[in-house]
Amino acid sequence: MPENIVSWVMMAVFAIPAALAGIRWIGYRFAPVKKVRATVVDKNRIERMSRQGTKRYQYAIVFATEGRKLSFYVSEFSYGGYRKGETGTLIYKGDRIIDFQ
Repeated sequence: MPENIVSWVMMAVFAIPAALAGIRWIGYRFAPVKKVRATVVDKNRIERMSRQGTKRYQYAIVFATEGRKLSFYVSEFSYGGYRKGETGTLIYKGDRIIDFQ
C-alpha cells in the first residue's frame, strides 16, 4: 500500500506544475492583443540570488494607462530603451509587450 501512495505523490509532484504551465500557455495563446495609450511611470531592476549564490537581475517596466497600472518583465536590452515619462501606444498580449511606440 505505501508504494501506491508514494507513486501518487510523485506523479502529483510532476503533473501539477506541468498542468499549471499548460494553463498559463493556453491563457497567453488565446489572450487578445490590446492597444492602449500609456506612460512609463517606473523602471525596476530587481536583484535576485541564484542557487549558486550569484546575483541575477530581473527588469520590469511599469506603465500607467487609463486609471490602471500595468507591469511587464523585459530583457536587460529592452529595459535600457524605456525612459520614465515617455508616452506612447502600448501594444501587449497577456503579460508580454509586443510594442511601445
